[in-house]
Amino acid sequence: MSGNVQTFNEAIAAGYEPRSYLYDTAHLPTGIVHAFLDFKIWTKSGAGITCFFRDEKTARKFRLTVFRRKDNEQYILDDGKIDFRVCPLNILYQLTSDKNTNGNIVLRQADIIHTGNG
Repeated sequence: MSGNVQTFNEAIAAGYEPRSYLYDTAHLPTGIVHAFLDFKIWTKSGAGITCFFRDEKTARKFRLTVFRRKDNEQYILDDGKIDFRVCPLNILYQLTSDKNTNGNIVLRQADIIHTGNG
């Protein structure tokens, strides 16, 4: 599993605190939000990448998971724009999410809106 995704233990050793990022559906953002991607961790099964974001305006920390696609085994959303195995950290993303039929928050679209290079 290549890219810049860490295991849980690697993230802890690097000084990240995954537990400080909200995951309860009642507290996750829906609609459009601008957030920085702080770090990423493989799910236990490797079938997903949990992305740890920080809201640009409120600094609220939250996490959303991108699951491996069955059709091509990639960690991308339906729009195919971003490969979450290798997408850059510490830059600003525009995220669009909503609730699915099970009531879970699902990341539907992600775009890089500021790379920090200019």
